[in-house]
Amino acid sequence: MNSAPKLNTFQHLIGEHQTFLEAKRIAKQFSLSELPVLITGKIGTGKNHFAHAIHLESSRSNEPFISVNCSTHSEETLIHELFGPNGNTGVFQKAVRGTLFLDDVWRMPASVQAQLLKALDSDTEKPRMICASADRSVEHTFRQDLFYRLNILTLTLPELSERKSDIPLLTQHFLSNSGQQLLIDPSVFPVLEKHAFEGNVRELKNATDYMAAVSSGGTIQPYDLPPYIRGAIDGKTSKKKAKLLTLMEKAEFLFILETIKVLNEKGEPASRRIISEHSKNTQTSLTPQQVRSRLDYLEKKDYVTKSRGRAGTKITFEGLSFIETLKNQMI
Repeated sequence: MNSAPKLNTFQHLIGEHQTFLEAKRIAKQFSLSELPVLITGKIGTGKNHFAHAIHLESSRSNEPFISVNCSTHSEETLIHELFGPNGNTGVFQKAVRGTLFLDDVWRMPASVQAQLLKALDSDTEKPRMICASADRSVEHTFRQDLFYRLNILTLTLPELSERKSDIPLLTQHFLSNSGQQLLIDPSVFPVLEKHAFEGNVRELKNATDYMAAVSSGGTIQPYDLPPYIRGAIDGKTSKKKAKLLTLMEKAEFLFILETIKVLNEKGEPASRRIISEHSKNTQTSLTPQQVRSRLDYLEKKDYVTKSRGRAGTKITFEGLSFIETLKNQMI
């Protein structure tokens, strides 16, 4: 049971995609009603947050919001949790003037369903009921008389894959709430948008927390992404491109990319003059003019991005993949 979750108003539900905004609009309308709500959506889409937002926008906002996850209790403990052991008060009674949120309601055993239906059919005062299910076929696992009591107002939440344009906004939001003063390089977002995110917004938050933890240069770079996201990008294209280069070109590009990577990690500018100076102590000595022409090639292939001023040149995720391809071909 959770009776005091952190504040989740509609203002805290982040997203600008049309499908998400429509879900928020419908949820706000539901907050004006006393009718039961059934929220469906995959894991990590924000069912708990939406339920709490509906409560906080409703006329019951000053009363308790009590959350119970039906999948984390045995049959006996769930009955005790909802209706109280040995005649004691359960959360159904404690939330009577507020809202009772039943998460993973489709996992509720049949015996508990029977008791809940009995409580809802009684003449006593009842809580506002909001239920959530990750399984849209909940109708087939629930007794029909109870299902139609709970499924009056239905809200389906979109998956993150349906609103990928919200990924940059959500990532920035999670970073700002992390308490760390970090920027994020724009080249990170295309990689995130290619990922499936089966865990939806929750998985994106986990990925953002990971990047914030491992980043050491003040700006999150593609190489700060979790390995399971980096490894999902296909490197076949870079392998084909590398085969067209001479051995000397491969050595030069490898040196330049690795130098840029190190400078990016340190938060230092990667200008052609600095790269040229670093090359003087190696077998790959390059003039600033030579570095410039190599950088032009790398930029055309999307291996680096060039910016004016202190930002200098940044390596992209494709550039990191190209480094590994070059290393393997030069062994």
